[in-house]
Amino acid sequence: MSIAAYHQTIAECDDPRKIEYRVFLRITLALENNRSADWRSAALKDALWRNLELWNTLRADLLEDGNALPEALRAGLVSLSFAVNRNTQRVLRGEGGIDLLLHINRSVMQGLQGAAQGAAQEAVQPARELATEELSYGT
Repeated sequence: MSIAAYHQTIAECDDPRKIEYRVFLRITLALENNRSADWRSAALKDALWRNLELWNTLRADLLEDGNALPEALRAGLVSLSFAVNRNTQRVLRGEGGIDLLLHINRSVMQGLQGAAQGAAQEAVQPARELATEELSYGT
């Protein structure tokens, strides 16, 4: 079996929440590994780009009519995606760190590990509040 076929088989058999969790984990670890890097660092920029790409993809999926998540959870995650975008731009301009991005990703990961959608909503809410707070102090 080729590696591509193996990956396709895993993708078809694995729980989507587990797949999403692993993607968030990889990207969050890349961000964490570059936490103290200069904002001009190529490795940090790559991690930021991958994180932004993840959140843009997530937002597009959340805005699809067929998305089965509850409306309140979808709205909260879409709001977080915009906060991720704004904070990423600030980091890329050298105007801030990645702590908020790490907090948001970890909150979503916590929700993905929860068994119920209620747990996901509970995990997203603190990150959403922090993102809103950050915006009131932002540029």
